Amino acid sequence: MSSEDKEAQEDELLALASIYDEDVFKRSESAQGGETRIFLELPQDFIISVNGNSAETLRSTRSEYTVSFLPPLVLNFELPPDYPSTSPPVFTLRGKWLSRAQVCRIVLTFEQSFMVLFAWMQFLKEETLSYLKISSPYELKMCHGGSGQSGPPLEPADAEQC
Repeated sequence: MSSEDKEAQEDELLALASIYDEDVFKRSESAQGGETRIFLELPQDFIISVNGNSAETLRSTRSEYTVSFLPPLVLNFELPPDYPSTSPPVFTLRGKWLSRAQVCRIVLTFEQSFMVLFAWMQFLKEETLSYLKISSPYELKMCHGGSGQSGPPLEPADAEQC
């Protein structure tokens, strides 16, 4: 690890910790990394349409809810020794209300555009809805057992499966 990379990493992690509250950004104590939770600002009167199969009736049901917020997107990251001079952060991304295809699309975007963590966080917060063309009403498909859309967190190596 070059001293320039180490210093840049420390500066970035300190800056992120000073910008964001602990409920948004948590630095890892054991590695050069951490976790950030991105809370999106939804338009007023945002409607979620939930479609799924009811286990009790074995028929399709649909419900609509007006919501003010969604569960956060969670970005876990670790900074490799040659970040930011050469390599991007190693990361996983998950969003309980996003489909696997939607998470894949964001992961591929991050892989193709090497940016610093702050830029990724800003992209997630400010551009996720428009980038994924999400608008009200947003349809969630529920699986049997009531679990949400997204599977396990995706990391860049999983992008081949997208």
